Amino acid sequence: MKFALIGLIALSGMAWAAPDLNDDFASLKEAVAGNDGAKIKSLAPQVSKDSRAIVAKGDESADVLEFAKGANDYADYALAVAAVKAGDPKTTVELGDILLAQNPKSIYVDTMAGTYLAALGPKSGAGAQKILAGRPENEDALYYAMAANPANAGKLVAVMSKKTKPEGMSDAAWTSKKDAYLGAGYFYGGASACGAQRWAECERSMKAAEGLVKGGQLGSAYFYIGLAEYQLGTLTQDRTKIQAALKYSQQAAAIPGPNQGQASQNVAAMQKQLGGAGKR
Repeated sequence: MKFALIGLIALSGMAWAAPDLNDDFASLKEAVAGNDGAKIKSLAPQVSKDSRAIVAKGDESADVLEFAKGANDYADYALAVAAVKAGDPKTTVELGDILLAQNPKSIYVDTMAGTYLAALGPKSGAGAQKILAGRPENEDALYYAMAANPANAGKLVAVMSKKTKPEGMSDAAWTSKKDAYLGAGYFYGGASACGAQRWAECERSMKAAEGLVKGGQLGSAYFYIGLAEYQLGTLTQDRTKIQAALKYSQQAAAIPGPNQGQASQNVAAMQKQLGGAGKR
């Protein structure tokens, strides 16, 4: 992963106005260059604290205030970089938590979100909510938060539909991530609609997921489409829709997964209703 450089590296000459901040900032730059997570962990919060104090006081020169604002941004950046590069889940979580406490709205939260949430493991849902409090359109947090709140599925689809490829990510990697997140968003949103018997929405969402999901999830998508089309066909007495429901259910019954057994039962029931083996 590449990290966008912020315009701070060249800043210098502020020792006369903010000596402590200047020294800590210089040390923080060295720690980032050396990938020293332990030093970043201790220096970044101090740089952020001192920077914010100078900005809040507001009685320094314009140059000093600009330096302090930049140093504060760099403290966020340093924590995000270190969290991604840590290579150890525990350290990643510690650095991520520091960044989220320091500045939950930082753009650099987006940089480390995916790595941080993966490192949290079973606690990723709570971590996702923590990120969404400050970065409500973070796609990684929305993805991890869908299980607890299906409403996040629709939000994820909306975000991914308009999001452009991040700087430094290859086209192939971005396409893979975008398809995976869109597929998950459509699928979980559709499953929620099916559970609430909103059949038209269920059918629409699952058909959108159909070309994006694979394996057992694809089998479940076929299952839900078949169920939705059967319900809609029965309500409107549309035999053609029931025949389409049968075909989707047959596809679901052919794919191993959690809904395979029920799909097979649905196939038998639909064939019986249509007369034999689903003849027109």
